[in-house]
Amino acid sequence: MSRSSILGLTALPLAAALTLTACAVQGPGGPGSGDKDPGGRTGMNSSNNAAAWDGAFAKGAITALPASSLAPFDDCSELLTYYQANALELVTPFGLGQGGYGWAEEDDAATAAAAATESAADGATTYTAGGGEAGTDYSTTNVQEEGVDEPDIVKTDGRIIVTVTNNKVRVVDVAEEKVVSTVSLPGRRDQVNPSEILLHGTTLVVLSQEWGQGGGIADGYFPAFNPGRTVVTTVDLTDPASPRTVGSVRIEGSYRSARLVGDTLRMVMVTDPPGVTLTAPRKGTLAAEDEALERNRELIRETTLEDWIPHRQELDGDGRTVGTEPLLACDQIARPRDPAGLSTMSVVTFDVGAANPAPTSGTGLVATGSTVYASPDRIVVGTSGWDLWAWMPEPAAASRIWPGGQPLDRTDLHTFDISDPDSTRYVASGTVEGRLVNQWALDEQDGVIRVATTTDPPGASQQSQSSLVVLREDGDQLAETGRVDGMGLTEQIQSVRYLSADLAAIVTFRQTDPLYLVDTSDPTAPQVKGELKIPGFSSYLHPVADGWLLGIGQDADEKTGETKGLQASLFDIRDLTAPRRTEVLTWENGWSPAEHDHRAFLQWPQRDLVVLPYTQWIEPVDGKEEGNNAGVALLTVKEGTLTEGPTLTTTPKKQNWGEAPMRTLVIGDQLWTLDWQGLSRFDLDSLEGGWAVDLP
Repeated sequence: MSRSSILGLTALPLAAALTLTACAVQGPGGPGSGDKDPGGRTGMNSSNNAAAWDGAFAKGAITALPASSLAPFDDCSELLTYYQANALELVTPFGLGQGGYGWAEEDDAATAAAAATESAADGATTYTAGGGEAGTDYSTTNVQEEGVDEPDIVKTDGRIIVTVTNNKVRVVDVAEEKVVSTVSLPGRRDQVNPSEILLHGTTLVVLSQEWGQGGGIADGYFPAFNPGRTVVTTVDLTDPASPRTVGSVRIEGSYRSARLVGDTLRMVMVTDPPGVTLTAPRKGTLAAEDEALERNRELIRETTLEDWIPHRQELDGDGRTVGTEPLLACDQIARPRDPAGLSTMSVVTFDVGAANPAPTSGTGLVATGSTVYASPDRIVVGTSGWDLWAWMPEPAAASRIWPGGQPLDRTDLHTFDISDPDSTRYVASGTVEGRLVNQWALDEQDGVIRVATTTDPPGASQQSQSSLVVLREDGDQLAETGRVDGMGLTEQIQSVRYLSADLAAIVTFRQTDPLYLVDTSDPTAPQVKGELKIPGFSSYLHPVADGWLLGIGQDADEKTGETKGLQASLFDIRDLTAPRRTEVLTWENGWSPAEHDHRAFLQWPQRDLVVLPYTQWIEPVDGKEEGNNAGVALLTVKEGTLTEGPTLTTTPKKQNWGEAPMRTLVIGDQLWTLDWQGLSRFDLDSLEGGWAVDLP
């Protein structure tokens, strides 16, 4: 592992703003160490070493710095000391954070050999990549930013459809309407769960989660955190009937999201300390708690850097282990200004076009995170108060780090430069008040970040309100340049859409739906230009023409705010000062997955078509049984017009209950729909068709 200095790192996020020098304290394995923990590691296990460590804090070996100072790590020992010092602030008699006890049987040796690929056809034809032009001959995933592909549960190149359902990755031949192969995934047997895929030419990337169990309790010791694994598998689909696994990478940590720009894939993940071992009181006495706390402090002092940082394990095409090594070097991990727990957030870079599926580079931050946004040049990761809450095991520990003993109503933002296809660089961090509704609350262009937040009231007599804040990268900081507050008093943000560099649309809701149009052309002085209040709300916004905006959400009672059913609204926003809703369609007792997942929304401009998956509950009338209508509504959307077309039922025959399709896609003149049971297919001219492929 590299021992080079870490570049561009920020000050230590302890309440006292401490910076730890490598010479202040000898780390594990240094002079005077000799005892071993239960795992056999050499470390500072003696009472003399423990006293020396604690004395270093008390005697000023750790120097106080202003919170705004930059304090880059000198080497790996400083990085280790950083983890340990923060852990000592947070550890309790029962462990760290919400890690708790690790209950599991001991793992057997790795069973990574991949099973032979299942094939539904012999002597299959070799395909070229794609069956036409993406976006013209077949639809693609509905994404937030043009040119930035997002992983999904279904992808197509016009000739095949690749799906992820029921923990299987299957390849469907469009012309034959049948599954031609199932992709085998290397990893622990029955523990690798594919969640999303990306399709780039004939290369398929499968993003899986491998849910292992924590190590067993041995002599009263247990892993501080249950292990998580993210598995990235690269598959050659030159012959869809015989997929060839090129290789896989198993990474310690949990997958958050990924983005594909050109041939470069960036994956964001968060890793809890993978190798930290702790204990808990063996009796219910206060003395036992004190003993466990002291032992946990000793165990933290004994840790090595390997216990804190994520590792990666490369597998070949047959699932055999090639090697295991740290995911990031010391100089690739930064620390934020404010406390963000002990997890390591990693942004890992892959070259999808390369023969070797191993990461080409990576960068990390000692932080957690959950909301991921990407432009062609930046990845922005949001860390919410809920993310930080997991690192607050008790008020006494939390009060030493967070004012008042709990995370503020805030979101920390971290930006990463992805403009170079060959590398990813941590750039800056900042904080805004409030919370984000989802990735659509964020936007970036030329180093300017726009973020929409809702701030919850700190007291019962106060009101929630929403803001749009503009920040600019200034060195390693995200500095606020302007903001507009006071939107949607007593309400919460439901949806956001940045329509251009100068315009944002924000919807809040409690009883009615205010649509705000915010002019951001001056980053120092954003201002609300127009506002429209209507019953219900839009939870997804989509521009359909210049000056026209489609909203998908729920109709609601104007007095009580009670939702009544699915609603599609067309807004005329050509005059920013006077937005109007010109058309509205409703489906009583209906809802759509597009309300909560933008990838379920499909616009096909070639036919002025919007495909809206929906489920509608049917109340029992005149002795008829209750049930669900499930399928897709076809809407015609043009400049100034929104018209309801026919609905297509997508459930298998003779089923009274059904669910809305999870995704829809167009290939040529055919409409395909995907739900967890299989695929339906319809002719867009005649609308004839129905259930086509089972995916058990």
